[in-house]
Order: sequence, then C-alpha cells, then structure tokens
Amino acid sequence: MKLSEPEKREYEEADRKFRERHADCRDARWSVSGSRVTHCCFCCPLPPMGPKQIEGLARLFASWPSPEERKKDLDTWNLILRCDHVVPHIQHREGTYVSTRVVDCPECGERRGVVSRERVGPAYRDGGTIRERAAADRGRLARELAAAEAKLARQQKNAAATQRRIADIQDRLGSES
Repeated sequence: MKLSEPEKREYEEADRKFRERHADCRDARWSVSGSRVTHCCFCCPLPPMGPKQIEGLARLFASWPSPEERKKDLDTWNLILRCDHVVPHIQHREGTYVSTRVVDCPECGERRGVVSRERVGPAYRDGGTIRERAAADRGRLARELAAAEAKLARQQKNAAATQRRIADIQDRLGSES
C-alpha cells in the first residue's frame, strides 16, 4: 500500500485495535471500499445492502413460483411392495422413474422392498367442477380396482404354485410307501 508515514501509523493502530477486539475470532476480514476499517467475518455484521442489491433480490424472489404453482408439477406414483401393499409416492413430473428401492410400509409397520412402480398422475388438482371431481374420483377408483386385481392375480399365482408344490410332495410321499 502506498501510504504516507502518518497514514501508515494510523493503519497500524487501527489494525492493533482490531486484533484486540477480535482476539478469539481467527476468521477472515472484510472492509468497505474507501475505508481502512476492517471487520471480522465471524462476529461483525455484514454491511447493509444498497437499494440496487435489494431491488435485484426482490426481482429474483418475485420470479420464483409460489408453492401452489409448484404443486402443479408433482406426480403421484404407486409403489407396490413385497408385502403386496401399495404406498403412494410424490415426486416432480420431470422424474421418469422412482429410484426408491425400500420404503416403510404403513400397514405392516416394516421396511419393505419395492417390487414395481406405476405413475398415477398429477398429485394435486385444483377444485374443478363437480363433473371434473367425479371423473377424477372414478379414475382413482379405477386405479384402485386395477391395483387390487393385480394383487389378487399375484396372490392366486402364488397359491397355485404352493398347491403344485403340495401335490408334488404328496406324490413323492405316496410313491415311497
């Protein structure tokens, strides 16, 4: 720094006072342009923002979508678990796949593996007309019916496999006697 002798002494005195006040901080310093006063990044407050900075931040915050607008971008997925229970999962619409492999089953109270996933549709809808809500309810009931029928088919397949195993064991027992 190109300082005259009195300015240099003034700077060194200010630095000594700073070190006395901030002996335990051991952090970086900051200063305001045009001033030799330094502040600690640990305990000193930051300088106030100028009107242009505040205006820029206000524009940035105003451009963000509201929580209600963000809800429109969410989809519901049904996760079918190893225990045959179905758990809803909500994620952003841009996601084409749910990568969750294990979730807590609210019905069993256990952590279960995810067997399959299927996208249901928008997670949130606005009120809509009575006809639109009725159509949405019919769609939801149709999805529930399809899920229940798929569960029944899996259980029947497992039951048939178990019956074949029982018959095989009975045949083996009968041939040994």
